[in-house]
Amino acid sequence: MSTDAYHILVIYNPAAQGGSSVKVWEQYLQFLNDHMLRYHCYTTVGNNDNEPIHQLVNSNDFNLVSILGGDGTINLAINALPHLNIPIHLIPAGSGNDLAKMIYPNGIPSYTDLFQYVLRENPDTKYLDIWRCNNQLFANGFGCGFDGSIAYDTKFKQGLLGTKMKYWVEIVKHIFFYKSPSISVNGEEYATFMLAAANGRVYGGDFKIAPLADLSDGKLEIVRIKQVWIPMRLYYLPLLLMGKHLHKKITLYEQLVQVTISANKPIPAHLDGEPMSEKEYVISLEGKVKVLC
Repeated sequence: MSTDAYHILVIYNPAAQGGSSVKVWEQYLQFLNDHMLRYHCYTTVGNNDNEPIHQLVNSNDFNLVSILGGDGTINLAINALPHLNIPIHLIPAGSGNDLAKMIYPNGIPSYTDLFQYVLRENPDTKYLDIWRCNNQLFANGFGCGFDGSIAYDTKFKQGLLGTKMKYWVEIVKHIFFYKSPSISVNGEEYATFMLAAANGRVYGGDFKIAPLADLSDGKLEIVRIKQVWIPMRLYYLPLLLMGKHLHKKITLYEQLVQVTISANKPIPAHLDGEPMSEKEYVISLEGKVKVLC
């Protein structure tokens, strides 16, 4: 595609990385102006973004979406876009940037290099599976149990600590006080410490929850950690961090194309780090989106 034909929708999250993303945003807009590329910038407000983004896409000829923020911003954008037909261009500016780490396995390029992608005559691309969980889409992973409760509590925890510090404070609290609920996966019920339905290998900043995952194979990695007694959590969590847990007896692992997760009461969970709480989660493949890389 000729770069003359690009009309870019820039979706920007001013809250990403505690507000530090504003510098990257200013640099990117300056880059687009310097190269006289057509663009429209949409600044997220944190909720109710779907309708205005829908209207923007339906009333314009955008053929590229630049997403400037972290995993939560990518999740917001994918859910707000009316379809998956427009290629996306990631400019990671969040706290964890888990998805970008997997899109760029040799290391996330510099911002200068990432900006240049929109100038390439024939840019490299790869496809990314997009999954639906109930009425929400996600790209990287669903988690419930231990990590779902942490994500839920971190999101709504007030205080002066940064997001990453709050996250690790909640991890420590949950190691000692979290109780494993009874959770059913496609009809099989167990007391479950944590459960992941992962498209990508890594989430939660550093946890290699699904080390065999492939972002574009049309399969979910279902990783269930059975009930773990508190003293043993200090042993198993570092294994989760390093991705060395799949062969352990407490781990149930399988690849599925569809999964139903349920319990007799709402289970705190997350989609790409965004918290939710339901009694049942039905997850299936929605489609694929093309990513500039």
